[in-house]
Amino acid sequence: MSLVLVADDEPAVLEVLSQVVEDLGHDVVRARDGEEALGLARDRHPQLVVTDHMMPRLSGVDLCRRMKQEAQLKDVPVILLSAVLPQGAPEAFAFLHKPFEITDFESVIRQSLASSPGPRAAPAESPVGALGQWVARTLQGPLETAREQLRRLEGADAVDRGALATLDVQLRSMESMGRNLRELAWLSSGEATVRRGDTDLGQQLRDAVSAHGPHVTLNAPETPVLVQADSSRIRQVFDVLLSNAVRQGSTEVALEVSPTQVKVHVKDAGPGLPASTVAHLFAPFQSESEGVWGLELYVASELVRLQGGALSVQSRPGQGSTFSLMLPRPH
Repeated sequence: MSLVLVADDEPAVLEVLSQVVEDLGHDVVRARDGEEALGLARDRHPQLVVTDHMMPRLSGVDLCRRMKQEAQLKDVPVILLSAVLPQGAPEAFAFLHKPFEITDFESVIRQSLASSPGPRAAPAESPVGALGQWVARTLQGPLETAREQLRRLEGADAVDRGALATLDVQLRSMESMGRNLRELAWLSSGEATVRRGDTDLGQQLRDAVSAHGPHVTLNAPETPVLVQADSSRIRQVFDVLLSNAVRQGSTEVALEVSPTQVKVHVKDAGPGLPASTVAHLFAPFQSESEGVWGLELYVASELVRLQGGALSVQSRPGQGSTFSLMLPRPH
């Protein structure tokens, strides 16, 4: 009997796939998006991962790539499922085009598990990493139940929509905390790596800005701006910086290019931060007073550092804050 991680954002599909795996005599752990799947893979060390491609927060292909970057996950076979991709990804062990026959799915599961390296001993965790994993696991069950109950309430007639919106925001905040705690555990493991390759930073930035609404203005070259970076991790950093900035109102983003480096500046319209807060802004476990964002900025700064760059901030009370991301350019 093996442990199989199944990831799909469609509840009905997730249930069917999980049932097939269980009928074959294996244990199943379920994930509803790519980020949750990655966190569970780090935590539970499955012998096989079955993932849909089109999922929120992290696609199936990006999940395969992120797993290949981590020593404890790089040899775990992944079955990639998709109705839109014409073929699989080189990082995936097998690919099935939707819709497919259940018998084909069962056959691929057997083949994939036959190639699996089997259970591996997890490396010794730091106290901080162990705490992060424990809290994230503890939160997962109650948050899933709360999210399901919220969906049921949203379908009711006599309900306070304002209260539901508030509950949704609070749940998203708690879900984000769980993701960040898993990222903290990964960063504390001593095995955190990124997969750097040619990346058009300008296009990455345009995509991120487009996803964060009409109140973000961008000043960037139209020509490609190539850097050596992990594209999914850089997008993760952009999303952190932009989501925090737009909470403060209008946001200005600029991309500066020189022969040796590139800089991305994200300027918000907030109240600014005192020097005492700025000094500890990228440290973990800071309170969220004065607009400080818990673990998100620590995780973002570490992801940039792993790629040879740096994250900094300039802020004064009454003048807003400007976060700057620097990455070196290839010679």
